[in-house]
Amino acid sequence: MHTHGPSPRRRRQLSIAILVALTAAVLPTVARAAPDSPAGVLATSAGQQPHHKPRVILTTDGEVDDMDSFVRYLYYANEFDTAGIVLTSSRFHWAGNGNTVAPYRWTGDQWVNDYIDRYAKIYPNLRKHADGFPTPARLRSLYKIGNIENVSDTAKPTAGSELIKKAILDNTPGPLYVQAWGGLNTVARALMSIQEQYQGTKKWSTIQSKVSNKLVLYNILEQDATLKDYIKPNWPDVKVIDNQSQFWSFAYLWKRTVPEPFQYTLRASYMENNFLNGHGPLLEQYRTYRDGNPTPGDDENNRWRPESSSANQNVGYDVHDFISEGDSPAFLHLLDFNGLRSSEDPAFGGWGGRFTPNASGWTDTSDANPYTGNAADRSYPQTRWVEDIQNDFAARADWGSTSSYAGANHSPTASVKPGTDITAKPGTRITLRGSGKDPDGDRVSYKWWQYTDADTYPGEVVLNGADQQSVTFTVPADAAPGSTVHIILEVKDDGTPALKHYQRVVVTVSKR
Repeated sequence: MHTHGPSPRRRRQLSIAILVALTAAVLPTVARAAPDSPAGVLATSAGQQPHHKPRVILTTDGEVDDMDSFVRYLYYANEFDTAGIVLTSSRFHWAGNGNTVAPYRWTGDQWVNDYIDRYAKIYPNLRKHADGFPTPARLRSLYKIGNIENVSDTAKPTAGSELIKKAILDNTPGPLYVQAWGGLNTVARALMSIQEQYQGTKKWSTIQSKVSNKLVLYNILEQDATLKDYIKPNWPDVKVIDNQSQFWSFAYLWKRTVPEPFQYTLRASYMENNFLNGHGPLLEQYRTYRDGNPTPGDDENNRWRPESSSANQNVGYDVHDFISEGDSPAFLHLLDFNGLRSSEDPAFGGWGGRFTPNASGWTDTSDANPYTGNAADRSYPQTRWVEDIQNDFAARADWGSTSSYAGANHSPTASVKPGTDITAKPGTRITLRGSGKDPDGDRVSYKWWQYTDADTYPGEVVLNGADQQSVTFTVPADAAPGSTVHIILEVKDDGTPALKHYQRVVVTVSKR
């Protein structure tokens, strides 16, 4: 599935116009420079932007890795405005119709309710650690059955497609992020119903504009034909984040792609200590390699079998190694509580990967991998964050198994002065002052680094004090107007597990 031939950095300037057009609705507001800003700094933004929960609908075909992704999602459910959980089909799983279409690897329609029931048992604990977790009753009310009879099934409206249609057409402000963990067919059916209702009426152009401005699809793999055959031809302005390769690094093939220094967080010992043993009823359902737990209905998935063999597709994996969460990048991309701002612009990069703009949205790109020397690694935009992602999940697993706030670790917070968006002239010397606080009283350390792959400036800057609370650098003299430099601050605590919070400072170069 991995492809090679990334967009070269020298082409990035050509992508700026596309990028601006696609992200204009979510660009941050920039204020005037503070009175104490250095000469050449023209404007800054507030150091800590308010966090708004992204509004999301999950669609899933019920594969075992979807189930694991759903477990993780529930531990992060306080970070989202969940608008729907919809069962759908894919080219890997469908339910059949009891007559002319036989089921294929179908795992049933009850597992979502079972997982929510288990979430209900840890819900009181989760609330001790953070506000905003949805009630189990709320989640149950959002679960609907979509188009599941066959691959690419759009034959008729369903409860799931009608939920999606209603959410698209309502007047809730902001984007609606619909995630395709399986096929996009139920989403396609929702759009078909909108088209059937409004095309040919006076409202049609208004509806087209509303849908195109509101709907953002995060597509994992190409799990049916409906994006190509219906959505893009009929709704060409709907934005799509198309993850066709990066997800593999958080899926079944992780040993081929995750850098060796991070793989310990996916191996059996870490999985057992942090998730599988003594962490409550929801994580009891979390599936791993060779764990002896088959998935009812999916007879072709043999990775659960304890014996290692090529027929079971588990050679090289130990009992309780991480198996797959190939769909988790769809919501990890939106976790802006961590400070990476990845939902602001998919080209920024973050826990859900990094993407380059194209005519219909964004598609996979590459980062330079320092562990392998590969300057264009199409997995590294995702794998560079694996250690941090797993440690953060481990802390949340502790949240669910302890009723005491003091019984688990919580991530620190970070802020930067003079701000996280800076406009400055070439040659300007900039000092960024970081601040970190830890709710548990842990000590914090600081690390600054340039995310060169996310930059549109094609070079590096020298960071003075990269391991200190404050860092100083000079905007390159050869930086073209409009080019950007991304500086990341990591604030890390010394708790168990060690957790990070980030701040991303985007320096935009102005005219001299």
